Amino acid sequence: MGSQPSLSKSTNGESLSSPTSHHNILSYDLLPDPRHVWTGVTPQSREEGLGRLVLLTPEVVASAASTCIRSGRRVGLNWDLTKLDIANFNRAPAQHHIVPLFGGVAYDDVYIFNPQQSSQWDGLRHFSAPPENGGERLFYGGTTSKEITEKGNTRIGLQHWAKEGICGRGVLLDYKEYARRHGVEYSTFSNHSVSLATLLDVAREQGTTFKRGDILFVRIGVIEEWDERMSPADKLAYAQSENPQHAGLEGTEEMLRWIWDEGFAAVAGDAISFEVYPPQKVYKREGGEEVRGLFMHEYLLPGWGMPVGELFDLEGLSRLCKEEGRYEFFVTAAPLNMPGGVSSPPNCIAIF
Repeated sequence: MGSQPSLSKSTNGESLSSPTSHHNILSYDLLPDPRHVWTGVTPQSREEGLGRLVLLTPEVVASAASTCIRSGRRVGLNWDLTKLDIANFNRAPAQHHIVPLFGGVAYDDVYIFNPQQSSQWDGLRHFSAPPENGGERLFYGGTTSKEITEKGNTRIGLQHWAKEGICGRGVLLDYKEYARRHGVEYSTFSNHSVSLATLLDVAREQGTTFKRGDILFVRIGVIEEWDERMSPADKLAYAQSENPQHAGLEGTEEMLRWIWDEGFAAVAGDAISFEVYPPQKVYKREGGEEVRGLFMHEYLLPGWGMPVGELFDLEGLSRLCKEEGRYEFFVTAAPLNMPGGVSSPPNCIAIF
């Protein structure tokens, strides 16, 4: 365990009385309760609505822009809205209707889509945490299901993220390329999991270091497999499976501790669930050691207020990182300004 930080100032020079630094400056092991980091945050406030995005202060964003934007090259991280064209969990494909005006003099279009069916930010209303001693499941801030479904109640909705956007220094850990270099073969539609030790080795080989307020991206390879290797029959079989499997990060406390202590403001990847799904009870290490598993979604979203991005298209980003010779870039994302919204297309661009 680390030492207790100063009660007057954080490592970033922020006053502990500032909502921005409330609990966020503490190490994981010093948190009063890692499942409820929102304790003490005022309900319905900006700080509650932003969650972990309070780390993206003007100073953090300005520093990221000044150090990461050099060549001006850029790449979008949004997969086609038509993908996954055949999705699991009864998620319907997107609909796009072109509507004529004035007999074809002009046109409008109408979109009907579930953000969870393609690239998306999971908002704070998306996932809840189980009760520890009975009672109901709660969302971030202690928000209840009743509040989320109550007409006109917009607590912890997307509008908070939309007003300021998700902007800062992005870092890519390209596990897919790492696996190729090391001869690791797997399907992203399996329970193949990436341990913290492996993730840190990816960072070491890339020469990637982290800063407080970073936005972490992890490439598993779902987009490549779906677009280039899966047949229509394969996609249909996945969509109809009653027990789908998704490759992703290990769900362990050591992974949670690392994500928290590195100070990431948000996490995202091209995996369907970001973490391996279904959650594993244990993960085995060399020598037979077993590490207890957990479901990180129940910490990241309802416990920490941390945006989780899934199914981001990281193929172009991977190529550009290699061409630029660096895995850091400036990120700008504009979630939909939907009061009370649950999730959103990322509307995300990486700028080098």
